[in-house]
Amino acid sequence: MSGSDFPLIDLNVPHVFVDEIEAPELGEEDEHHFGKVLRLRHGDRITVSDGQGKWRECFYASTLEIASDIFFRPKPEIEITIGFSLVKKGKPELIVQKLTELGVDRIVPTVAERSVVQWNDRKIVENEKRLNRIAREAAMQSRQVYIPEVMKTQPFSDLGLRKGVSLAHPGGEKLTLENSFLVIGPEGGWTEEETRGRECCSLGDSILRSETAAISAGVLLTSLRDGRVQ
Repeated sequence: MSGSDFPLIDLNVPHVFVDEIEAPELGEEDEHHFGKVLRLRHGDRITVSDGQGKWRECFYASTLEIASDIFFRPKPEIEITIGFSLVKKGKPELIVQKLTELGVDRIVPTVAERSVVQWNDRKIVENEKRLNRIAREAAMQSRQVYIPEVMKTQPFSDLGLRKGVSLAHPGGEKLTLENSFLVIGPEGGWTEEETRGRECCSLGDSILRSETAAISAGVLLTSLRDGRVQ
């Protein structure tokens, strides 16, 4: 297996996730997408990944043909987790899509005291599957070799017990990589009880919508981690 100092994934070819990187096979939906939507031809180059850092090149065919060794890209030393309070309509999907594109490692939907949206147990299970599917699709589109984990929706009262959790809150401290597990509150903001005893970080002077705040947090934290900003 080749190390992480080898070339990055070619951005000009389709990218897909497979179950077995050693003997890659396309799933039914991916086969339809490549063959019917993208209209790939036999011998066209693609890249495949196991979603756990390994990837390789293949030639498209009814049975994929291996075109390169397996490369491996290790995870960053600092993993970034963004939690967000549930929001209406298609906004959870938008948040998951954009955080995946940015390279966030873990995404946690949560329900705060002032959350307007409430999901019952059936909807939590349905949305967990849908949001993980959206994360996979976004990781394919953005040529990632890791698929972020979209965790099960949980009450903030449970999530807040985790060590190292910080809250995005106006007037908070400057955001740093020490706040790599950051949770975005609902449109009505955090309650005094929810912020008590917790580290709060500012995303700027503007009051942002929840989905904007979640994406902004992803941009800032991944940029800090990757050294694009100081």
